[in-house]
Amino acid sequence: MKRRLLVGALALLLLVAGAAGTRALLKKLSFFTVRRIELVGARYLTADAMTRALRLPARASIFDDTGPLARRAATLPGVLEARIVRRLPGVLRVVVREAEPVALAEREGRLVLLDSAGRALPFDPTSPAADLPLAEPDSAVAGLLARLRESDPELFARVQRGTRLRQDIALDLGAGRILFRAGASDAAIRDLSLVADVLTRQGRAWRELDARFLPRVIVRGSGA
Repeated sequence: MKRRLLVGALALLLLVAGAAGTRALLKKLSFFTVRRIELVGARYLTADAMTRALRLPARASIFDDTGPLARRAATLPGVLEARIVRRLPGVLRVVVREAEPVALAEREGRLVLLDSAGRALPFDPTSPAADLPLAEPDSAVAGLLARLRESDPELFARVQRGTRLRQDIALDLGAGRILFRAGASDAAIRDLSLVADVLTRQGRAWRELDARFLPRVIVRGSGA
């Protein structure tokens, strides 16, 4: 209780004073030495990796300038945004927004995660396990998968592999495949999803849905 009252009183002092001199004085107090770093918003990034990236000096204070820390955190591969929040008396909370993986790719005999631009992310694909389709490290393939997941998560979940075929992209669903032009728009994806949904409701099987010639979607295969 006494500790909470002390922290509250000092926080009030900072709020009222708001002076550089007051902050400089508090930085000298060991009571405000950084004791813990919390990582918030991360699914793949580890706290150890973030701690190494921050490069905090010995006896760093939570009243030190957090600008350089936020910039170091944001330079970590796979981190899109980062900000630092102080928690009295000795905690720095790092709030991050990670790049969202959309596919897995094979590279040098191992699996890596790809972002929506087809770039490899430095995240462990097994922690947590990534239930994502395999794809080539191609920006058009990865971008299409990202748009498909946004427009139709259920259809995205059925995709097993994405492949570039010259100016086209093939999405393998196991029991069939979907063809798109590279750079297919959100509207094209919605049109294809609508056709696939109608066929499902009608109980009609298909081997291939070709969305390269919109507004027509060509249905090929058994039951079409």
